[in-house]
Amino acid sequence: MGTYPKNIKFFLLAMMSIISTFLFSKFMIWNETRIGIHISDPILSLITPVDLSIVTGLLTNIPIFIGLMDIFRKPSNTIYLLYCVIGVCCFRALTLFFFVLEPPVDIIPLSDPILESLFYGGSVLLKDLFFSGHTANLLLIGFLVENIFLKRFIILCAALVGSMLIIQHVHYSIDVFAAPFFAVLIYKLSIFTGNNTILNNISEGKRCGTLLYELGFKKQ
Repeated sequence: MGTYPKNIKFFLLAMMSIISTFLFSKFMIWNETRIGIHISDPILSLITPVDLSIVTGLLTNIPIFIGLMDIFRKPSNTIYLLYCVIGVCCFRALTLFFFVLEPPVDIIPLSDPILESLFYGGSVLLKDLFFSGHTANLLLIGFLVENIFLKRFIILCAALVGSMLIIQHVHYSIDVFAAPFFAVLIYKLSIFTGNNTILNNISEGKRCGTLLYELGFKKQ
């Protein structure tokens, strides 16, 4: 891709992210037909499930919308976001393919009208389990925004949403606990790939990928 103009690279990246999202949505629908296993979760066994769908939806969709408005203001951040989209689709497809789980027996299904209408043909997914997409997506948006207060707010929302997914028994606890690991991995890979492809000849505005620095806890 190094010989193409940067606008062509960006167009190809955007197309790859759209195709990845489309293919992943088809994979998710197919994944619902697979037979998986139930796992014993000592944390879920201590919690009586409560329906928190409305609060979970608000604490997911509103921060993501606000975060995207901040990210789209800067071309380099938009490029990192597109790589994150591809990364999430690839890693979640791999983990869901190899770790086929049945939903917790006392799950209260989480209805997300936006996702269901846009990607899943109106179906409520029950086997969208390892790892938690809600938690990982919020964390990635939080990592990508530049305003430190907005960044910390979105990451706090990710922690709250992850907790509510466990309380509602939408996910096993391992699904939620694994999400930050994958989110950091995808973020760092996206920064590395973005810096070494489309942004390779640009110094201004590039990320270092050091989360403690970007969260304001460590000096560069």
